[in-house]
Amino acid sequence: MGSFWTEVQLLVPDQNLAPSAHAARSTIARMIANGREVSRREIVAATGLARSTIDSHLQVLLHAGLIEDAGIGAATQRGRPAQVFKINPHRGVVLVADMAVDRSRIAITDLGKTVLEQRTLDVHVDKGPQVVSEAIASGFEEMMVELGIPRDRALAISVGIPGPVDSHKGIVVRPPLMPGWDGFEACTFMAGRFNCDAIVDNDVNLKALAEARALGDKDLPLLLVGVGVGVGAGFVSESGLLLHGADGAAADIGHMRVSESSNSLCACGNRGCLSAVASVGAMASSVSKAIGAEVTSRELIDRLMRGDATTVSIVREIAAMLGGAIADLVNFCNPARIVIGGEVAACTDDMLAQIRSVVYQQAQPLATRNLSIMHTELGDEAGLIGGMISAIEQVLSPRGIQYHTRPDGSDMRPLGRQ
Repeated sequence: MGSFWTEVQLLVPDQNLAPSAHAARSTIARMIANGREVSRREIVAATGLARSTIDSHLQVLLHAGLIEDAGIGAATQRGRPAQVFKINPHRGVVLVADMAVDRSRIAITDLGKTVLEQRTLDVHVDKGPQVVSEAIASGFEEMMVELGIPRDRALAISVGIPGPVDSHKGIVVRPPLMPGWDGFEACTFMAGRFNCDAIVDNDVNLKALAEARALGDKDLPLLLVGVGVGVGAGFVSESGLLLHGADGAAADIGHMRVSESSNSLCACGNRGCLSAVASVGAMASSVSKAIGAEVTSRELIDRLMRGDATTVSIVREIAAMLGGAIADLVNFCNPARIVIGGEVAACTDDMLAQIRSVVYQQAQPLATRNLSIMHTELGDEAGLIGGMISAIEQVLSPRGIQYHTRPDGSDMRPLGRQ
């Protein structure tokens, strides 16, 4: 587990595109956070800034406690050993929540991407936003007490939500699987509880972010398709940024109409949506009709793992339909890698094989000649890892750096994604 978390990379912006002092310090801090130890010489080479300018920025970051002197590095062929710096893991922590419909996973990590503790909360989203959010917040508080971490050491909170989110404002917007959550100001709740930055995003977006940062630039752009209670997607561009769109609704593929003949009613109120015909629940329903007995989602997985012929056949049919929708997305956004996530995809190769077959057949040759379609690299950890990345990047963003290095102690906490 540890290597998954510590090896993912933060996004280091192009210094030439961000000339302000706070932006330069953000670039330096993220570069240091990505390496175990980074020398002044390496920072100068990467940013193109003068050594005197780098020294000034390093002093500000050192004084703020965001980085620390790591002593003298190893000798190189270019000269004597150089002074090196590393992120200060004791400066504070980030709190991460990965919500699912029937449970939530929470974790606390330091700025060095080390997991200090994590746990699972058995709370269903139909309990409502106040109950679920209170359970998550109380879980964070309990873990911080157990770890001996003061509340003022919480630097940022990231929450992944299984539904549409206006990530700029931190508001849940008409989530089909979360009755009673429409308009809930999740950012305001968490920021007010812990007096720190709060970022709220769609859960599949954060999983896509984690996969992209774990794989690296060679696999960008990346499209992650998650098949679970619903069907969702997240897209990370070639620059390493999540695609959110104008209002946070980008890549919400679960409500694409994919079957004109299907009368399946989707939770959104329409019929024939991808989530209504290709979710795990829809697969279980199709198997139930085929065998004349009720099959639950859990039993569907068990039947797949046993290689039950009827179940495998139905999953292949549904995977072909899903592959057709993905082929259209490939033609539109031309990803370098597609990641298929979810328990069904993890327990059998039949879904992945069928999706590959349809995508390579139906998408345009130019868009598929270098395309790879693979299982997830991070599995169940992806949501928490993506949340950790978004939270640490918020702390080390130009706006976060401005707050954490402010000399006058003024309160300028930002809310929402920066």
